[in-house]
Amino acid sequence: MVQAARVLPVDQLCPNACVGDWQCTVLLESCHHLKQTPSIGVRRLAEKVADACLTQGLSPHQDQLHGDLGDTVRVATLMPSGRPVVTVSGRVAPVYVSVSHTRRMRAAVACVDAFVGIDLVETCVSATTPLKENTCRRDQNLDAWFTKAEVELLADRTDLTPRMLWAAKEAAYKAARIDTEFRPRMIHISYSSGDRFQWSMCNRWLNMSGAGMFFLAGDHSVAIAATRMPHRTIFAHHRDSQSMQVAECF
Repeated sequence: MVQAARVLPVDQLCPNACVGDWQCTVLLESCHHLKQTPSIGVRRLAEKVADACLTQGLSPHQDQLHGDLGDTVRVATLMPSGRPVVTVSGRVAPVYVSVSHTRRMRAAVACVDAFVGIDLVETCVSATTPLKENTCRRDQNLDAWFTKAEVELLADRTDLTPRMLWAAKEAAYKAARIDTEFRPRMIHISYSSGDRFQWSMCNRWLNMSGAGMFFLAGDHSVAIAATRMPHRTIFAHHRDSQSMQVAECF
């Protein structure tokens, strides 16, 4: 495990998880039913985190701009990409969320000052788990998705596992907010120190970089990535103003 990894509580809101220069609100919940449909539970979790983050993170002036935060907070899906969007009374809210889940846990992160992404991986999977679900048996298959520098990083850092590196890539992809398919080799992960990592993404359309952090949560490793926003998104105060079209996430 990465040295000095911080521990996130399970089933308890964490309002001040530091990732780079930003503070994020994180909530993780145990999944008690392994075969339950995760999408509704994940969406409700994201709504709780977004509500808490908005209440804590906006100044009184911003609160007036963005409407009454006592209104219903919902997480919807931006079509066609499926990227989560927070709305308050049907209008896009100034908070950014990301979600993830495994068989045993679901997670959500929110931030008002940065784009964020989160991903979960199990640190230990029972040997009785079917091969198609057993990530411990598939670690060697992940190497094909890592760059040469990342493979060398894994060799140099015995406290970093392939699944943790994969989670960092997933989190960075979500933080980048690009509406294309996930291409792992397009995202580059490097270490800065301890449980922190840096990431970058470069192609013909964009050049982005950001910070990340590894956490522990029960029998899971959590990767959270963040990057500076190019501009501040403000949704209209009046109900008859134009707003982003969203669809409910199920």
